[in-house]
Amino acid sequence: MDERIDQLHAHGLVDLHFDLLMDLYEKRDRKNVLATEFLPEFEAGDIGILGVAIYLEDRYLPEMGTRVALDQIARLYDEVDQSDRFAICKSYQEILRARGAGKIALLITMEGVEPLGADLNLLRAFFELGVRAIGLTHVRRNAAGSGGIFKASGSPREGLTAFGRDLVQACEGLGIIVDLAHINTAGFDDIFALTTKSLIVSHTNARRYHDIERNLSDEQIKMVGERRGVIGINAVLVSPRQEEATLDLYVDHIEHVAGLIGIDGVGIGFDFFDFLYRQWSEPEQRALAAKLTTPNFIPGLTNHSDARNVTRKLIERGFDDEQIKKILFGNWMRIFEQLL
Repeated sequence: MDERIDQLHAHGLVDLHFDLLMDLYEKRDRKNVLATEFLPEFEAGDIGILGVAIYLEDRYLPEMGTRVALDQIARLYDEVDQSDRFAICKSYQEILRARGAGKIALLITMEGVEPLGADLNLLRAFFELGVRAIGLTHVRRNAAGSGGIFKASGSPREGLTAFGRDLVQACEGLGIIVDLAHINTAGFDDIFALTTKSLIVSHTNARRYHDIERNLSDEQIKMVGERRGVIGINAVLVSPRQEEATLDLYVDHIEHVAGLIGIDGVGIGFDFFDFLYRQWSEPEQRALAAKLTTPNFIPGLTNHSDARNVTRKLIERGFDDEQIKKILFGNWMRIFEQLL
């Protein structure tokens, strides 16, 4: 089994959503955080490509949003300079070169466009710094639109704002991947109508198993499939009940998406943030539960060193090698080749 997993992991896994940058920013008084705190887990899980997200906590908004986002990017560049194991990539060819050199390729993403305020000109600046995928919202409303909430219904009925529509079209023009993660239902439909290229959802789950607006309905899954997009399966929101948060249910989400749109439409978007959650005080954890939801972490899948457990479970569940390779890296690589 281990030899088979080694072969399946030979190209390196792709995880398109990891909240790395906010942690690097909060630890900005330290050096080599990336190499000392994260690299061992990446190597244990055979991670080859990571989408590393800019995310702004409420306490920095609105006045400090742009500055903190720029600082997060600056911290990433500084950390990469301190190690020969990483490369910040801005194109498909750069990803190939990084992987060929044995480096972990990092794609800078943006989770919520609060760093832009309502200034479309800033999009170009962040693009030049390396941002290559953008999800318009998290849960809160911003200048572009509203996010889906962590309940079965109740998000705003309004879709994208005029700024949000202009932003989506500008992303397509520049070559920034439009990420549907977190957007509310009306915004999802607006993005679909405004775009022509493949659309992705970097990290989400199926509402069939966890019925909240933040997850995808079967109809939304099929819409992504119509565009030959890819949906990354999230390791945190597989179930509203901790006792049901298992590796088997994680693979159920993969099977459900693949059953609706084919194996070419499913990938990995782990969204690991147990490392952040453990740093918070109990009042901060309770505040998260009251504002959003309580995260139900999957035993055996809480950080990147556990990625081999997913592959083992896929094998046990009867996926063949070609299907597993598509899930672990091939489908995301197709998106990068098409759009970057």
